[in-house]
Amino acid sequence: MTIANSIKISFKGSKGNQFGRDTYVTMIPFNKLESFFKVFPEVQRKLSKPRVKSIAKYILDGIDKKRMTFLSAITVTCKNEIEYNEEESTIDVDISTVFSINDGQHRSEAIKLAITTLKEAKNNSSSYNEREKLTEKLNILENMTIPVVIFTEIDQKGEQQLFHDLNLLAGKPNKSIALNFDSSDLYSTLAKDLAKNNEQLLRLKVETEKTQIRGNNNQIMVLSTLRNMLCYIITGANKDKDSKLNIENYNDTHHTLDEILNLLFEVLPEDASNREKYIIGTAATLQGIGKYLNEVIYNQNNVDWQNEIEKLGTIDWSHSSFIWEGYGGSYIPEKNKFVFTGTSAGINGVYEALKNTLHK
Repeated sequence: MTIANSIKISFKGSKGNQFGRDTYVTMIPFNKLESFFKVFPEVQRKLSKPRVKSIAKYILDGIDKKRMTFLSAITVTCKNEIEYNEEESTIDVDISTVFSINDGQHRSEAIKLAITTLKEAKNNSSSYNEREKLTEKLNILENMTIPVVIFTEIDQKGEQQLFHDLNLLAGKPNKSIALNFDSSDLYSTLAKDLAKNNEQLLRLKVETEKTQIRGNNNQIMVLSTLRNMLCYIITGANKDKDSKLNIENYNDTHHTLDEILNLLFEVLPEDASNREKYIIGTAATLQGIGKYLNEVIYNQNNVDWQNEIEKLGTIDWSHSSFIWEGYGGSYIPEKNKFVFTGTSAGINGVYEALKNTLHK
């Protein structure tokens, strides 16, 4: 990328045509994305922070040579005029040009987060050798490029159609299209989907017909508890007042929650549904875990949120564990069980106990 003059900026690229509209393809360095790209909410879904963090971790792992990484092209529409120089193969735009992201906002935000993470690690390091290594990694990352496909002369309605076509027609149809979401609860739908398809929930079993689990039933929870647990994970509460789960982000959220639940129940005791041994199989505990996961995944600026879930495997979940004392209940020796004074007290108690134990 080079400054052509005080008004124009030039990108190396090529020009094509798609359905009568000029289309351009170029490569943009990672460290220049923030300068030109912008997300307009009216033509995009809400950003999923866990997804951004997962992609950022994927990028950073690639820098560490732990695995190969691949990022597909970002698709944008240009808000200003474009001039194409056939002889030089350059795309020339005004330096104030804004590109509206239609597909790839999570990739773009993840790239920026990965760069910020390395910069912060470098600035906070007290070791000269470590700073040198981080500087080298940062230089490599900032100078990487990502393909960008640019569409022109498209109004807001056209951008909305472009988003729809890129995210629905080009891939697997959104299952939410087949459902009447206006008259149903998205969280119940999400709970049903995960109960039927999530690997760990299939192992532990979710009761989908009854409202209570009694006796020695080895199912981990009833469907309504799963529904509320998911709401706590996404919102930190039992009600979604801000519509954080909606039709547009349903598939992305489903994917994220599937990953979260698989990792969670992998690190918890294998027989987590044994209510005689553990407090896990109560509605209060599971929802309290959900509230805690919302904190470490959505609210904390932590790229490796998977590691935060893995820490839950270090907790003593038994009824007699001392960490629950003073958090919304007490141990009853006659029953050999820890009993919460109420569901709300239990949810908040588990949340506070986990937070205070794992983040001392």
